[in-house]
Parts: sequence; structure tokens; C-alpha cells
Amino acid sequence: MNNATSRPEAPSSGAAAGGDPVGSARRSGIAGLISEPNFRRLWIAGSFSGTIRWLETLAVAVFVFDKTGDAFIVALMMFFRMLPMFLFGAVAGVVADRIDRKTMLVGGFLILAANSIIMGVLALTDVLEIWHLAIGIFISGIVWSSEFPVRRTMMGEVAGMDRVGLAMGLDSATVNATRMLGPTLGGVLLQYLDLEGVFFVGAGFYLAAFVTAIPVSYVQGASPTKGLSFVGNLRSGFGYIRSRRVVVGILAVTIMVNIFGFPYVAMVPVIGRDELGLSPVLIGVLASAEGLGALITALTIATHAGTLKYTRIYLYGSFLFLVSVLLFSLSDWFALSLPIIFIGGVGIAGFGTMQSTLVMMATPPEMRSRVMGALSVSIGTGPLGILHVGLLALLWGAPMAVMVIAIEGLIVLSIAALIWPELRRRTDVRPPDLREVMAERG
Repeated sequence: MNNATSRPEAPSSGAAAGGDPVGSARRSGIAGLISEPNFRRLWIAGSFSGTIRWLETLAVAVFVFDKTGDAFIVALMMFFRMLPMFLFGAVAGVVADRIDRKTMLVGGFLILAANSIIMGVLALTDVLEIWHLAIGIFISGIVWSSEFPVRRTMMGEVAGMDRVGLAMGLDSATVNATRMLGPTLGGVLLQYLDLEGVFFVGAGFYLAAFVTAIPVSYVQGASPTKGLSFVGNLRSGFGYIRSRRVVVGILAVTIMVNIFGFPYVAMVPVIGRDELGLSPVLIGVLASAEGLGALITALTIATHAGTLKYTRIYLYGSFLFLVSVLLFSLSDWFALSLPIIFIGGVGIAGFGTMQSTLVMMATPPEMRSRVMGALSVSIGTGPLGILHVGLLALLWGAPMAVMVIAIEGLIVLSIAALIWPELRRRTDVRPPDLREVMAERG
């Protein structure tokens, strides 16, 4: 049994209100989580939306590169998708504490569906321009900036903090499954139905996510800091983060991986087209290999990893991912690039599965949305890396650009491992007062 499921925790108001009755018997393991209707609906809704997120990312990148032949403009598309997380992630965390999370969730799905329909109509009528895509992608990014403080926080609270590792592991595995399915489906749709087909299918998936999330029973607990001003809520959240070294370390590693690791994704269509001579379908297969490796590994972590190993899995998974990015930049053979990206997915699983899990475990319920919002901001630093890799690609080409960012990432991550030794050790990240409660319970 996953050690994360064996420790009871005093239930939060969000967990009880979110459909996880206090004291009720619960089945263990992944099957137990999925058998609970509220958790299952949140999980399925995330699966629908996640698939389309990666489908559109790949299809837009290939379309833009085919139209412009400019790797920097391809990088700019991902820049506009991720920038809102940096600009609005912390704001989304505060708003999620002051406005009902479920309302934000279902409203976001409707906005995404409407956005995809508009983009699809523009593509179908042959009036779609690059600047239209940039605006549409930016709007999608605004909605996605609420993913961590809204849907993921809801999932963790519905599951209960005693099962948060399992819940986040399952969701991470699902995200990685969508990373595998989305690019492949995106390549097929782009090749046979053109870009309008991609957007119309995307609208259907977002509407399916909306319908799935509507029945979720979730009543948000009152925030003990609700009387504070908007700025006061922001300050209290960042004040808590500063008080916990391990939380600062987790967010620092998140920033490093998002600046020096994930931007390589923007170059996969460019390298696939120019260096490997691949069709859109095979580019999708290449990008999907990462998702397959991450899916298998995330499920393994969710069901077998003990809580005291979470920080190590997080740190060393990050290292493995960056090493794989470096090796990918050196490969000029599709048959070699495929397993390298698969191994990179193994590293991503360690990083991504533990990212939300550690932040939620390390944070008391009244601070959770705000600290998850800070996590969104940390992830939102990725656009800096995208601009960086785009400029490097403009100067030296895509393979050299990816090699440089990977080396830079390995250097700064090594420094982080020295500054925050907690991440290298068996570490209990829970707040000290919660540890005392657990000790009293035996």
C-alpha cells in the first residue's frame, strides 16, 4: 500500500465539504479514489481538457512552423500560452479562496470551448492569422492559470490529505497520458482535417469536461483570512512560503525546470521537421513518447512511493529529465530520439507527480489555494525559457538551443541541490503542527 494512504490526517473543511465525508469508510488505492463520484468527475474532466491542451499545442506549433518557417515564432506561441500563469497564477490562488472553486472550474471550461470554436471558424474561413492564434492561446493560458489553485486543489481536498500523494499521482499519470494521446491525435487531425478540425474537436472535448464537472458536489470551506484585503491575502500566502524552507526549495526547482527544461517542447516540431525529416504524424509520435514514459512512471510512483521519498523523487526526476533533454539535442536519428524522449518522460513523472503533492502536503488548508497559486506563478516562469530557447534557435539553430538550455538547467539544479539539502533527504514536508497531531495519534 502507498505510504501516503496509510497516514490519517485531521480533515480539512474543504475535504469534508468536497464530498469526502469525515469518518466514512473509503476503499484504498486508485480503484478506491475512482469509485468516489466527485473525485472521478474531477479526474475525467481534467482528462478531457488535458488531452486537448496538448493536442492544440502540437498542432499550432506545426501549423505555425509550416506557415512561417521561423522557430522563434513557434516559441512565441508557447510563450503566449504560458505567460498568463506567471501573470495571473497568484491572483487565481487568491480568487479561488474568495470565489467558489467549482464556479471557476466550469466557467473556465465554457471559456475554453468558446475560444476553440472561434479559432476553428477563423481557420475554416481562411482568415486565421498568427496574431489570432496568439490571442486565442493567451486566453486559453488565462484559464489554465487556475488549474493548480482550482481543479487540483479540489481533487486533493476531495481525496483527503491522507491520500493526496495517490490522488496527485493518478492525476499526474493522467496528464502524462494526455501528453501521449494529445500530440498523436493532434498530428493526425492536423494532417487530415487541417487546423479547423483540431479546434472543433477541442471545443467538443471542453464541452464534455464542462458537462462532467457540473454534477460535482463541492462546498468550499470559509477561508480564515477572508476578511483580509486582496493584497493582504497575497501577502499572507507569500509570508507562509518564506517561513518554510522546503516550500521555497520546491518552488525554486519548479522555476528551474520550467525555464531550462520544458521549453525544449517548443523545439520538438522544429527538430522533427528540419533535422529528422518527419511528417506531422511522426512528430506527434515523437512528442508522445514523453507522455508514455511519464504515464508508466507516474502510476508506479503513485502506488509504491513512500511519503518520505517524495522530495528525492522530485529532485532526481528533475535531473533525469534535463539529462534526457541534453541527449535529445545531440540525436539526429528518429529511432534514437524516441527512447531518449521516453526516458525524459520518466524524469518528468518524478518531477510532475511530486510537484503538487509536496506543495499540498506542506501547506495548511487555509493557505493551500494561495500557495498553489504561487506554484502556478513558478510554472509560469516558463515563458522566459521559451524566449531564451527561441532566441538561441534563431542564432544557432534548434538542436544547439536545446543543448544550451539543458546544460544551463543541470548547472542551476545542481546548485539548488546544495542550497536545499532537504530535497536530497528523506523529508517529512508536513507543517510541524500537523506532525505533532500525527505523533499523538501514533
